[in-house]
Amino acid sequence: MTNAVQQVVVYGGGVAAAMAALAVSRAFARLGTDVVWVDTGEGPAQHAALIAPPDLATFHRLLGIDEAALIAGAAATINMGQQFAGWSGGEKAFLHAYGDAGSAFASLPFVQHWTRARQAGLGVGLEDFSLAAAAAKQGRTGAPRDPASRQAVKQGWHLDAVGYSRLLRAACERSDVRIVSGEKAVVRANGERLERIDLAGGEQLGADLFVDADGALIAALDPDGAAACPGFCDRLIRGSSPAFDPLPLYSRIAAHPAGWLTMIPLSDRTAIEFAYDSRRLPDADAPAALAAALGRPVDAGSPAPLAAAARPHPWDGNVVAVGPAAGAAPALDGAELLLLQLAIAQLVLLWPIDRGAMPEADIYNEEIAGTWARVTDFTAQHFRLNARVGESFWDDARVAPVSAELASKIDLFAARGMFAHFNHEAHVEDSWALVMAGHGITPRSFDPQAFLVEDQALMTEFQRQLRAVATDVSAMDTHAAALRRMRG
Repeated sequence: MTNAVQQVVVYGGGVAAAMAALAVSRAFARLGTDVVWVDTGEGPAQHAALIAPPDLATFHRLLGIDEAALIAGAAATINMGQQFAGWSGGEKAFLHAYGDAGSAFASLPFVQHWTRARQAGLGVGLEDFSLAAAAAKQGRTGAPRDPASRQAVKQGWHLDAVGYSRLLRAACERSDVRIVSGEKAVVRANGERLERIDLAGGEQLGADLFVDADGALIAALDPDGAAACPGFCDRLIRGSSPAFDPLPLYSRIAAHPAGWLTMIPLSDRTAIEFAYDSRRLPDADAPAALAAALGRPVDAGSPAPLAAAARPHPWDGNVVAVGPAAGAAPALDGAELLLLQLAIAQLVLLWPIDRGAMPEADIYNEEIAGTWARVTDFTAQHFRLNARVGESFWDDARVAPVSAELASKIDLFAARGMFAHFNHEAHVEDSWALVMAGHGITPRSFDPQAFLVEDQALMTEFQRQLRAVATDVSAMDTHAAALRRMRG
């Protein structure tokens, strides 16, 4: 290919820039592509932590990052889901676990049989049939020991953001990425394309393709391209509290009257994120509200703005925006790392073969915009389905506009336990089912084919699945034992 992309410049700092530079280098350096990372110096905020979904484990293989390095360098712990507490009022909690919501049988998804039994008076929740949920709640992790087990259990990570950023940078240094300082760099645009970046030392960096993790490059070509997104909270306080012992296998998102509190377990501390609406909770009162909601010692920073904007066209000309340059991800469900990973993976998949034309940009923009919408829908369901009453923040959140696609998903599941499918889905059906059931939705009806299973056979199958879950969980490793094995 005589017009192939040969020169790539990644611009920005922190996790997004390092991950993009490393992924591009690992994928294309052997084909003659040179990667320069202009490090602008911005790093993760103090106390910041990241919730990594299971798909990141696969992506780490492309990056050359192994489990032992994550545990040693990023205080990593295993993540098997998120617990949502108080979203229905009181202390009620449910677990969105990474795994199957029961085992399908009689040619139907398990949720159809569960709905039928629930209508007949079954008191067992959907998550009790989930091996991943049961294991996480009992502090157990790993694949089922029984090869005949019908359920999948998936694992992600909880990561210290500063440590993870350093780990990615070190991997860049070991690879073919050249890292230069972006301090006082000047961006030079020429019409609809970026021409070069002038460094403070006099070097002029041109490129066939620029990957922007900062926002300055894409803004030079499209200064008005960022669109405001509806957000529920506009302030965030980050902090740290002592580590839990034993370490949980899930993060906890607890609702409070003006927002939510997230606790992310790391091996050396618990990362705290206190999100709130400053119209309901003034900044001056927020630290005291955090301390009261947490109920344990906390070392916290000052309130920071929580952005809510995104670019519907992150690939413009010869610039591709990823991470914060593409927009602020929803602050729940590990959306930040999920969207970053999917954006970089999509760029690798649609790598331009002609540095002059780049027709791949239109496809990329459609894919990323669609993915962003579906990930945002998944987060928005928590607010639409919350059952806290008499609190203005939550009352408003419950009636806030949602997309037509999310409304269809909720309506169809509530009607008969099925899901409408749309393009660019980022979460599997069982994840949707565990969250909606956790928020209190029991479908009003179910697939008529469920009646083909006799009542006694249905109860026998339910008992078999509950026994199988208990047996599989008892054979799994504890969290601590799993981390020791991975380190070794």
